[in-house]
Amino acid sequence: MAAGRPLRGSFVATPRSPLCSALNLKTMNQEDRRKFYERLYFHELEVRDKVENRLKLPFSIFAIVFTLAVFLFNEVLIKKSVTVDAFFWTVYLGALLALVLAVGFFIVSWYGYTYKMLPTASDVEAYYGQILADYQKVSPHKARAWAKEAFDDYLMETFKIYATHNTSNNDRKAFYLHRCVTALIISFMLICVAFYPYYNSLTAI
Repeated sequence: MAAGRPLRGSFVATPRSPLCSALNLKTMNQEDRRKFYERLYFHELEVRDKVENRLKLPFSIFAIVFTLAVFLFNEVLIKKSVTVDAFFWTVYLGALLALVLAVGFFIVSWYGYTYKMLPTASDVEAYYGQILADYQKVSPHKARAWAKEAFDDYLMETFKIYATHNTSNNDRKAFYLHRCVTALIISFMLICVAFYPYYNSLTAI
């Protein structure tokens, strides 16, 4: 910080991401740290796109499991074409429970997330103009140096805070997406097992 430069506000401390903890940021100068946080910010936006593309995967599995569940429901409860035992109902209801959990996990992984995006170029330029004008009132000959330092601080903190927020979103979405797919796989396996007593009863007719 330049000697005698007035402070402009304060910054809020935010948790560091796992990637940050793997680096010794104390040995990096401010310019290197800014570039690191900038890369991390854009990296998390790319991760967001990848996670959202993966959110399309559960739809196909869900469609298969739901179709099989409806088929068994129609054959056993509506048409009553076969008589099934307690084992069938245990497995079938377990499959439905896993399917409901999968839907819940999917909703949590999809809905309610907001990502922090950089201000527009016009807003950033207006901010720089404002801090330059403020410093010119204090010391015209040092204003540009102070404004540049304050502007660099602003960019670094913006990238750091926004990257941290977006990392938290991506980690949470990926976590619940994994649970969703796991529940769908369990539901699919159980619904397949439920077909065994169904076909046994069918062949016994």
